[in-house]
Parts: sequence; structure tokens; C-alpha cells
Amino acid sequence: MMTGFKKLMVISILASALHLNATARAETIDIAPATFKPAAAPRPVSVLQNRFFLKSLRPEIGFMSGTILNESYTSTFATGYRLGMFIGEWVGIETQWISTKVSDSADRKALNQLRYRPLQGDATNPDSIVTPDPDVNAIHGMRDIAAVAAPFYGKLNLFDQMIVYTDVYLTAGMSRVDTDQGAKDAIIIGGGQRLYLYDSFSLRFDFRNRIFDEMRAEEKHRRNSWAVDIGASYLFF
Repeated sequence: MMTGFKKLMVISILASALHLNATARAETIDIAPATFKPAAAPRPVSVLQNRFFLKSLRPEIGFMSGTILNESYTSTFATGYRLGMFIGEWVGIETQWISTKVSDSADRKALNQLRYRPLQGDATNPDSIVTPDPDVNAIHGMRDIAAVAAPFYGKLNLFDQMIVYTDVYLTAGMSRVDTDQGAKDAIIIGGGQRLYLYDSFSLRFDFRNRIFDEMRAEEKHRRNSWAVDIGASYLFF
């Protein structure tokens, strides 16, 4: 039979062992960085500062160059400049002026090398030689005004050396498109992404669809002109 004193001693020893075990487990879970990494080692990520890029009410001027994608018989190179300003951090307005340089595509050059005599009744006309040429309505310039909405905003860590601020935006507005058939009023739908490399400098990747009516084979058709460009902008203030 154990006396009361012996029982008290056993209980005290068990309680001390449980306390030491719980303390050791807590220290194992709560690991201090110095226990597994040298104090002089650099942090894994060194540039994730908690700061924001502000663009509201900052006038912007920029330039761009690009091309029109969905053309079968012409190649169009576009250059221009834009002015804009964000009214808030995610809503703004902008205008841009674009001029183009149009050249024949390889398909059109190949067609223009063909020669044939047109039919005159049941026989060919010996006095005439023609070449096939597609119905082309080249674009020579565009003037846009559009609203910009940039609801998606984030930050990128570039090689652990600098923070690049970025937003993804949508555009919608109107355009005056100068074509072989004259000036056309177009609707703009587009989007893109902007990278803010410095406080006053950004790069931009832009896509726009300009929708307008044109004549083909003496009939009116709806045209979707897909344009892409890369540009740079300077933000004041």
C-alpha cells in the first residue's frame, strides 16, 4: 500500500513530465528563424513593400505602334500617339490619333501577276488583258475617343529587384476610320494590360476591335477590324 506521501510524489513526477513534454512540443512548433537559417542570410523576397501606385488625375501622353490583324490582301503598319487621364483609380478617358502605312500582301502580289483575256461572248477578247484584283478597302488612319475601366490591379516581383505595378483594363468608345471608301464611324471594343515600371513611365499592350460598315461587291457589310499595338506612356505629376 502506498502512503499518502508516496502518492503525492508520484503525481508530482507525472505532472512535471507532462509539462516538460508540452513545453518541448510548443518550442518545436514555434521555430525561430535563427534556428534554421544563418542570421546574415538575405530574406527570400526582399522587395514586397506595402505601397501603392496612384494614377488618379495624372495627365498621360504616350505613343504606340502596331498592326491590323485580320486583313487578307494588305499589310497595315500603324503608329500614333494618345492622351488620357484617369478620373479615379480605375476609370478614365483617353483619345488617340493613328496613321497607317499600307502595302500589298504576298497574296495580292501573287494575284496581280496573273494575266488572262476576258470573255467576249463565247470567245476571249484578243485586244484586252486583265489581272484579278480583290476588293480591298484599306485603312489609312483612325481617331479614337474611349472610356477606360481598369478594375484589376496587382504587383509583380521582377527578379527580386523591383516591383512592377500592373492593371488589366477594358475600353469602349467611338472612332473615325479613314478608308479607301471615305471616313467611317466605328464602335470600339477592346482591352489590354499596362505595366507601370516607374512612377511616371508605363508600357502598354493594347487590343481594339473597330466595327463599321463598308461596301463589298456593291453590298453593305459589317467589318471587324482587329488592331494590336505596343506603346509607352509618361504620366505627369
